[in-house]
Formats: sequence, structure tokens, C-alpha cells
Amino acid sequence: MDRAPAQQTPRKTKSGLHRGGERRLPEASRGNLRRAALLAIVVLTSIMALTALFPQLDLAVAGLFYDGAGKGFAMRSQANLILLRELGYYLPMIVLVLAIPGFLFGMRKPHRGAFLTVWRILFLALSFALGPGLLVNGVLKEVSHRPRPSQIIEFGGASEFRPWYAADGACEHNCSFASGEVAGATWLLAPASLLPAPWRAVALTCASVMTVAVAALRMAFGGHFASDAAAAALVTLVTMLAVGWALLRREGDEARFDASGPRS
Repeated sequence: MDRAPAQQTPRKTKSGLHRGGERRLPEASRGNLRRAALLAIVVLTSIMALTALFPQLDLAVAGLFYDGAGKGFAMRSQANLILLRELGYYLPMIVLVLAIPGFLFGMRKPHRGAFLTVWRILFLALSFALGPGLLVNGVLKEVSHRPRPSQIIEFGGASEFRPWYAADGACEHNCSFASGEVAGATWLLAPASLLPAPWRAVALTCASVMTVAVAALRMAFGGHFASDAAAAALVTLVTMLAVGWALLRREGDEARFDASGPRS
């Protein structure tokens, strides 16, 4: 009697593709993403705590960009920096808008390794709407009443400096705390986290650099304090993690925000 051939056990290659199985994100990569997100939250929370205990730190950092009564925050008049700011402002919205036709195109030719699924589109849209949209621009900027650096007496303005936790400043609308543009730049980590390896690491690095650059520009232009930028990044990052956990775990462990890996 002929013996049936033994079933081979799928072997994992260096690329993470299990022969005869699915492509999975290596456990080390998942751990790195989790540790990076946790480290960012710790750093941002520490900045918020330090500027709450020592509000003068915000003034000291803002003072680094102030060129005196005659010039003010002179960097905000430089054309190349203005262009970079515009890029940081519009890029998150462009990425979100382009994700929609990308998803529709994938629906025409569905396959298991699709980059954009229904849950991932919902993750991108909801994390953007709740983080930069509702919490930062819709709530914090409207209830904080914090004047911007360029508006306070220390830097040639007429308003009194207020720490980030004191909602009793002279600003009435679109106030300094927190930074909407930094929140939008931080959100770029969301689509970057969904890309397949090796593009994921490159995209996450670029998104992180963009976030730091936008934060530096907003401070250099006299538009925000350091705590404004830190709060925006912190709120957006926590929102992304929460929305990602709620939505992407429906696709399985490999599709979570902190452990996303396309399947083939």
C-alpha cells in the first residue's frame, strides 16, 4: 500500500513569510513598536509634568526663537520655512484623502495581502477625526484660553503668560493649547504603522521627523509653547492607540496598530 506523503510543517523564512502559511510580523518588531510608543508617551508626559511644575520652562524655550522687540519671531517670515510649514499642515489631509481611492481600488481586486481594509480605513478616519480633529482643535484649543507666545507681554504682545493647565487666559478662540498642526503631523504615524515591512520602519521614521520639525516650526514662529506641542502629540498618539486597539484587533493579532502586518 502506498503511503500518503507526510504533510510538511510551514517554515518561517527571514522575511517573516511562513512557507505554506501567512506573512507575520516578527515578535521582535512588534515589541519594538510597543516599546517605541510607550517611550514616546513617557517622554511627552514628562514634558507636560515639567512644564506644569516649572511653567518658566515654556518661556525659556520660546525665548530661544525670539529676536527682540524689533524683530519678534523673525523665522516666521522666511519663505522656505513657511513652505515647510504648509507641507506639514496639508500632508496629513492629503494622505487621508488618498487612502480612500486606494481602498476602493483594492476592493476591485481583493486579496489577502491588501494594504487597506475596511477596518484600517475606519482606523485612519476615526483616529484623525477624534485626535487632531475633535480633541485638539475642537476642544482643547477652544477651552484652554491660552495666549500664544507672540501674544504675551514677554515677547511683545499684550496678554499675560499662562501655564498650560490654567484655562483663564485672554485668548478667546483658536488658542495656543494645544497645537493642531503638531497633532496632524503626529497622526501620520497611523498610516505609517500599517505599511508592510520594510517600508514601515522608513515611514515611521519619516513621520517622527516630520512631527518634530512641525513642532519646532510652530515654536520658532511664536505660535506655540513646547507644552502645546507635547500635549498635541500625546493626545493624538493615545487616541491612535485606543482606536487601533478597538478596530484593528478585529482583523486578528497581526493587524493591531502596534503589531500590524499584511497577510499574503
